[in-house]
Amino acid sequence: MAPITSRIRKAASAPSHPAAQKAAAPPAVPDAPQAAPPVASASRPILEVADSQSGLIALLKVEADARSASSKRDLTFLIANETRKLCRARQVFVLTWRRGKLEAEAVSSLAAVDRSAPLIVWIEKLASEAATGIGSTAPKMVSEAIALDPVRAGDVDPSARAYPFRNLQMLPLRHRDGEMLGAIVLAREIPWAEQDMVIAHRLTASFGHAWSALLSPRRQSLWSRISRGHAAVGAAVLMALAFMPVPLSALAPAEVVARGATVVAAPIDGVIDAVVVEPNQQVQPGDVLVRLADITLKNRYEVAEREVTVADARLKQVTQLAFSDPRGMHELGIVRAELALKIAERNFARDMLGHTVISASRGGIAVFSDKRELTGKPVAVGERILEVADPGLLELRIDLPVADAITLRAGAKVAAFLDSDPLRPYAASVERSDYKARPGEGDVASFRVIAALADDGRALPRLGVRGTAQIYGDQVPLGFYLFRRPIAAARQWTGL
Repeated sequence: MAPITSRIRKAASAPSHPAAQKAAAPPAVPDAPQAAPPVASASRPILEVADSQSGLIALLKVEADARSASSKRDLTFLIANETRKLCRARQVFVLTWRRGKLEAEAVSSLAAVDRSAPLIVWIEKLASEAATGIGSTAPKMVSEAIALDPVRAGDVDPSARAYPFRNLQMLPLRHRDGEMLGAIVLAREIPWAEQDMVIAHRLTASFGHAWSALLSPRRQSLWSRISRGHAAVGAAVLMALAFMPVPLSALAPAEVVARGATVVAAPIDGVIDAVVVEPNQQVQPGDVLVRLADITLKNRYEVAEREVTVADARLKQVTQLAFSDPRGMHELGIVRAELALKIAERNFARDMLGHTVISASRGGIAVFSDKRELTGKPVAVGERILEVADPGLLELRIDLPVADAITLRAGAKVAAFLDSDPLRPYAASVERSDYKARPGEGDVASFRVIAALADDGRALPRLGVRGTAQIYGDQVPLGFYLFRRPIAAARQWTGL
């Protein structure tokens, strides 16, 4: 430790070039007394010791600041500006090793770095070529200096060729394990002296140590701490887990629906005039549910009734005429047929008028969304208006997307996590599933799966509640369970 300390002290106090030496020489004092020279020669060692101590203190302060840097940005800014002072460089470039090359991170006396500038491009190219030559790793954390040739990389902008500081030295910054983290490029117009490079090597080693401390523990070689035996055991455990059988499962949206609900459809073409019941209202058999607009049908019935009256009167007239006139006997059959036709038309109009009132055929609750959506809506024959369902008979309707489809069998286990009670799943079992996919919610092609809720003593969920169902299929290896989708995508892409 004593030799390197003495070298640093010597380097910190030594001038860098003849001009500095001239400035460091003691000034001549004209007309001084004869006793003055001994005094000056006696004070000169004291000044050298003071300069050496101040340089050493400055070096130690920079090292302490580097160790206390809280981020990589702060550290690179410190390197760029403090190194220039201690090494007597005119300009300092700090570069980071990234993606196989060195990229400028900080430059002395600059708040930000423009990597598109010709000078920065030139420095990065010179440093990257030199770093490629020495390799990105070393057996230990070393700080070798590399002289950069400014004549190389001449294909850059001519403004970079006019750079005045042509004496360039690159010092790699390395991790504790020898991995390259970055580099420092020192530039000045005069050749580098040995005492300046001693300080530069010392600072580079300190900066590399501080940079390593800022990295996450993951950057440190994890595999270097794991023996081959441990790695083999870990690989064996992973292989065993990969073949461990687990049930293949899939998640799909689900809804609680009524089992065997009665569909209330429009018996005739018309317009819904009023919905008598409320959503989820309890109804009894015979209760009126919906009324259709009946003005036209009521008028047709009244006209048909009048026509029957007219036909009946004409029949009576022809019957009386038949007693006295033989022609009445011939018209009697025709008039009777006309009366029968008018009666049939009247009965048809009456039946159509009766269909304008739709009543419940069974007891239950009326299932529909909103009365306002149905009122005034034109409907065709057979069009669904609402349902009447028994709230005690429920089932799960699951829309399984084609992308998540698995092999399902009758009785497969289902766990329903409903939005109303997501922490306590309802148990169910698959009853049937469609063989053909159909567009579901969001126009997603899905297979319709119907599952029966298990009778486990819990209160039944409310009709219409939605949630997510987890459907369990056959047993498969854990590796296939984890990589099922990537395997399917690879097969579709390769066609194998």
